[in-house]
Amino acid sequence: MKEVFHKNFHTLERVEPGEGKRKRMFVLDTWKPEQDIWLIGCAIGLLCCKTDNYEIYLAVSKNPELEPRKFLVGLKKDWLFYQQRDVYTYSSGINDLMSYHFLPEGHGFLIKKGEPLYIKVGAVNLTINPLEYDAFCNLYYTLA
Repeated sequence: MKEVFHKNFHTLERVEPGEGKRKRMFVLDTWKPEQDIWLIGCAIGLLCCKTDNYEIYLAVSKNPELEPRKFLVGLKKDWLFYQQRDVYTYSSGINDLMSYHFLPEGHGFLIKKGEPLYIKVGAVNLTINPLEYDAFCNLYYTLA
């Protein structure tokens, strides 16, 4: 049995309301493993207070591009793991806030030593109030 390791990424962000300011999309972090790994899973959390019309996104990708920005398409391209939370009502449970994505046993994405992985985050605020949110992920991997 191989030992499973994890790498954490986290941010607390704010998106202002209003035309032109209500979307935010960025590369939270770039991780380059120090040796070859098998990426086997990911836990993603997207948290905010209950409100109307917020959307929060997180993607793990080999592609750093954020274009096109319309509908946050750049964030959604070429992802290995992805989660979106559309916040229109109170949370209905833990599965509304956290998601766990694991590949079947014996499978993984081979990430070579020094090959970059990009953690991309996006948020849309369609309200008249600022949006404060918490986005995080834990990547799970074994050594190749």
